[in-house]
Amino acid sequence: MENRILDALAQTQAGIALFDADERIVYANPAWEQLITGIAEEDLIFNETELSDGGMISVCFVKPQRLPLDKITPSSSANDPKIGTVIIADDSESNRMVARRILQSEGYNIIEASNGQTVLNMLRRGVTADLILMDVEMPDMDGLHTTRRIRHMSGPVSQTPIIALSAHQSRDWNVIARQSGVDEFINKPIQRDKLIETMQELISRSPNQKFSEKNSAPPVHLRSKGARLGRPSRPESLTSPVLDIHILEQLYSDAGDEGAKCGIDIFINETETRLVKIDKALSEDDLTTVRNEVHALKSTSGTFGLRQLSELCETTQSIFEDSQIDENRVLTLSRQVVQLAPTALTALNLYCRSRNIGSDSHA
Repeated sequence: MENRILDALAQTQAGIALFDADERIVYANPAWEQLITGIAEEDLIFNETELSDGGMISVCFVKPQRLPLDKITPSSSANDPKIGTVIIADDSESNRMVARRILQSEGYNIIEASNGQTVLNMLRRGVTADLILMDVEMPDMDGLHTTRRIRHMSGPVSQTPIIALSAHQSRDWNVIARQSGVDEFINKPIQRDKLIETMQELISRSPNQKFSEKNSAPPVHLRSKGARLGRPSRPESLTSPVLDIHILEQLYSDAGDEGAKCGIDIFINETETRLVKIDKALSEDDLTTVRNEVHALKSTSGTFGLRQLSELCETTQSIFEDSQIDENRVLTLSRQVVQLAPTALTALNLYCRSRNIGSDSHA
C-alpha cells in the first residue's frame, strides 16, 4: 500500500515533499524537485501541514497565470553533479537577468532568489548549489545576514562558496562581508572575466580544504546597524557623464546582444516603478522606503552605465548612513534622483536605438 501511495505522489503535477522534525527532506516527488529548483519561490504557492511527530508535509504549486504547470519543461536537475549550479540572490530582476545570461552562456544551471529568506528556504528544502552569488543589500533579509545563517547550518550546505556582490566601493564593506563568512567580494557592475575566474576557483576547491580554512578563520564580528563605515568623500556636484558608453559596451559583450537588450528593458521598467515609489514615499515622509529604493537604484543604474544617476544615489545613501540624518538634504537629493532619472533613461533608450539601427544597417 505504501509503495502505491509513493508511486501516485511521484506522478502528480503538484510538488510534494516530506520533512522530518529537523527540517531535513525525507521524500520529494519529481514535480517538487522541478518546481523548487527551476522557479523563484515568490512565483510558487506553498501549503504546509505540520505532523504530530514534528515533521511537515509541504505541497507547492505555480501561481496562477504566471507559469502553467503544463508549460514546465524538464531540465537538468539542479542537483546534477555534472552541471555547475549557481543561486543568484538579488532583489533586482534586471541584475539577476544580466548575471543569468553571463553564467548560462558558460554552461551553469541557474536558480534565482529575490531575497535572503528565499535562499535559506531553498537550502533547507534540499536544494544544493555549487556556489551562491549574494547581493549584500536585499529586503527582508540582507546578504550578509543570510550568509551567517548559512554558515551555521548543519552539513555540507554550510560550506557552499558564496560571492558577495555590492555597489559599495569601500574597502570596509569588503572586510565586513568576509567577516560575515563570504568567500569573495566583487563590486558591481559585474565584470564577466573576473566573475567567471573567481567562481571557477571557488568551485574547484575541495570541501575539506574549505572547511579547514573556515574553521581557522577569526571569529565573526557582527556590525550594528548604526555602525559608521569609511566612505569616499561625497561629491558636491555631478561630474560623471549621464551615460557611460564603455560600461554598456562591456555589458553587450558579456551578456550578448539579446541578453543586454532584455536586461535594459527590464531595468527601465523596474526604474520607472521605483521612481513612482520614491515619489510617493517622499510625499508621505517615508524615509525608509526612500532609502531602500535609492540604494537599489544605485546598484542597477551602475550596472547599466547611468554613472551620473548612480553617483547621485551614492551621495544620497551616504547621508542616510550618518548617525544624525540631515533630513532636508536627503529630501532634496532624493527629489533630484527622481528628476534626473528620466533624463538618464532617455539617454539609455537613445543609445539602444542607435545600436539597433547600426546592427540593422550591417545585417
